Amino acid sequence: MSSDTGLNVSTARLLSVGMAFLAGVLAGAVLVTAVPGLVGGPVETGPDPDNPPFTTSSGGPSCFDGEVTPNAGWVHEVAVGDSYAVTLNATVVHDAGTEVQATVIPRSDNEYELALRTVSVTPERSFDCDRVRTTFAMAASLPTSYQQLVVTINGRELVRATRDDTSGDLYPLPNPLNATA
Repeated sequence: MSSDTGLNVSTARLLSVGMAFLAGVLAGAVLVTAVPGLVGGPVETGPDPDNPPFTTSSGGPSCFDGEVTPNAGWVHEVAVGDSYAVTLNATVVHDAGTEVQATVIPRSDNEYELALRTVSVTPERSFDCDRVRTTFAMAASLPTSYQQLVVTINGRELVRATRDDTSGDLYPLPNPLNATA
């Protein structure tokens, strides 16, 4: 009976050591995948400065009757970890048969352009007016090295903002943005 007890204690110790080893391997794998750079590999430091990510959304178009949307027309930037979040909201007045598009263009000296433009399209529906309005929103993630932000419509500069700190800053845009001129 003493030989059975010795075998059970040895098996139990071996099983405990094996389980502790397995738990350590699993914990290490979780840490390596959850904490970039822990193993000495390259650490991602924010968005690609040559091709920053962005997204747009819009509502409309509808005939422009001269009435403006309250609180529209702004661009906002704020530090968020390894990047700057930049958001834009505008009501854009443009010719019927065009739509609003946007892109982020890296310029020299750590400057970025939020370039809004109107392009001709075949409208899905006809309008009984020459000018329409579109509610337009844009969000971009810029690298922490960025120093200036320029907002343009059809190549015309609307706002130039210099980043001074990491706190949030709000810059007004014309309300509405006139893209017909």
